[in-house]
Amino acid sequence: MAASAQPKTVLLILAGPAGVGKSTLCDRLVAAVPGFERVITATTRSPRVGEVSDCDYHFLSEKQFDQKLAAGEFLEWAYVHQRFRYGTLRSAVLDRLPHTSLVMNIDVQGVRSIREAAVESALLRHRLITVFVAPDSFEVLRERLQYRGKDSDEEIARRLQTAALELGERNTYDYVIHSGTKEQDFRALLAFWEQAGRKLS
Repeated sequence: MAASAQPKTVLLILAGPAGVGKSTLCDRLVAAVPGFERVITATTRSPRVGEVSDCDYHFLSEKQFDQKLAAGEFLEWAYVHQRFRYGTLRSAVLDRLPHTSLVMNIDVQGVRSIREAAVESALLRHRLITVFVAPDSFEVLRERLQYRGKDSDEEIARRLQTAALELGERNTYDYVIHSGTKEQDFRALLAFWEQAGRKLS
């Protein structure tokens, strides 16, 4: 779909269990569709190998996160896996959305918070698109988590428990991608974006 055929900028949010390929979909959308940019979220966890601050995440200390929270700078934030905090800065979304389409990957808690913010913000309310990426099965999800080699067995078990809770919310989203191959998932994402664009026009 040509960029000119998309009349409004959008905030496209991808959510779903860790390991289903949300980050890959975000990066591919930005690379393939002119006018899309990725929202960089903030976190108090340490960078993983290969991650770059202010590119993958805004890596903040607990003190820095507290300061921004006290100043009301977060659109949403939450503890994830009861360990680290993640959040989306208001400026990263509200300052850019009027002229730029945005895509972001956050957890289901964050989606709930942004929906609440959209009640008060007409800009968010009229541009928000939510997509849930669901794994083919828990066994496939376990294999994906193990394959990427980022998490311990204990962390994988924790993420699978969280995934079970997250899957219970998938029907509250505008669209659901039932994950298959990377190519199938990306085609589904493009189709949903185009469908949503027609509704927003």
